[in-house]
Amino acid sequence: MDITITASKRSRVLRRTLESFKENLLKDVDCRAIINVDPVGLDEDPIECVKTCREFFGENVIYRIAAKPNFSQAFKWVWSQVKTDYVLHLEDDWLLVRKVDLKDMLQVLHSEPDLALLRLPQFCSGEKEMKNWNIFFPYNGVYFECPHDLKLSVGFCGHPSIIKKQFILTTYPYIDTKLNPEKQFHRGPKEIMDQVSKWRFGVYAKPNQPNVIADLGRKWMIEHKLRKRGNKAWFLEWEKETQNEITK
Repeated sequence: MDITITASKRSRVLRRTLESFKENLLKDVDCRAIINVDPVGLDEDPIECVKTCREFFGENVIYRIAAKPNFSQAFKWVWSQVKTDYVLHLEDDWLLVRKVDLKDMLQVLHSEPDLALLRLPQFCSGEKEMKNWNIFFPYNGVYFECPHDLKLSVGFCGHPSIIKKQFILTTYPYIDTKLNPEKQFHRGPKEIMDQVSKWRFGVYAKPNQPNVIADLGRKWMIEHKLRKRGNKAWFLEWEKETQNEITK
């Protein structure tokens, strides 16, 4: 399985992420890591993130160290490298806090030709529905499915997900690298919108289940005085807070 990873210079955070996914999802799975490292974050050589990947995947690591940080370029590049039928998409700051049955996830995806992806839940599930931000996905007997009329707004997000290669290959060429990539699956180029409209999207969880993933990034961002440049919803680059802002 290919694993696409967008990362910045924070190899310790990346290690925690990979440790949790290797232990709880990818144990004994033959994987190839595809990682883009943006040159922003800690005062460390970006090659440290590549070395961290090699601790988990040996020589099965393809990498790009970007000349300058650009989340959209990173996203587009890692997707352009995929070869396997199913791909685990990861940002470098997610913790997988519980074991997940990868074989069952793949079986569900294989059995439903128009299901683009199953993402791992950041939210707890109820008996019949699961909260996703301010929207609720109903349980369809197998997973919590994004309602058809909400696909364009919340069908896709950057949370850790198993995604079909076909969906990746038909969308990534149209990503505009001047705009946040995730938002382009909500109101982006017509070619991407057409694909989103054709597919279904789900969250892999059972009723009354706690969250499976936890965000490592927000705490790290505060600790290291970084923020998302400009409108956070359309995030493209990190930037350091100024000294005046830090001391307010």
